[in-house]
Amino acid sequence: MDGNQAPQSVLSSLTHLMARWSSAQVQAEIARDAGAEIDTPDIPALYMLGLEGPLRASDLADRLHLSRPTASKQLARLDRSGLVVRTAEPGDGRVTIVALSAKGRKLHERLVAQGRTMAAAAMSGWAPDAAAQFAQQLAAFADSLGIAPSASVTDPTDG
Repeated sequence: MDGNQAPQSVLSSLTHLMARWSSAQVQAEIARDAGAEIDTPDIPALYMLGLEGPLRASDLADRLHLSRPTASKQLARLDRSGLVVRTAEPGDGRVTIVALSAKGRKLHERLVAQGRTMAAAAMSGWAPDAAAQFAQQLAAFADSLGIAPSASVTDPTDG
């Protein structure tokens, strides 16, 4: 493959990867394998709060590309399940801050661990140095796009 074909190959692979990984089917499989009882549409909100930490409800809706009413319904389900806590923003009681509860953090950790297991299985035939190089290159690619990896998804054994 020459240098002119590489961007198209990367775009195609990323598009297929993201569509598959974020699909309801794969997310439901991850949740099931992690022993998580959560509605599949609510998983992205749980991931986002786990990655970003507490957020204004409106900011969470924006990051998830949801309407405010849809996000509100999701947050109500997550709240009823005990996975999030909602508090008023200090100084402006009209603004709601949403954070994972202790139960929500544990569930987020289980989902991320299951995702790591799936990634490890996909790379099981790779030489360790090839896997490490891929991880470094993917992180550099994400960084060049302005996507900073979160400490929540890094391997705690990395030091």
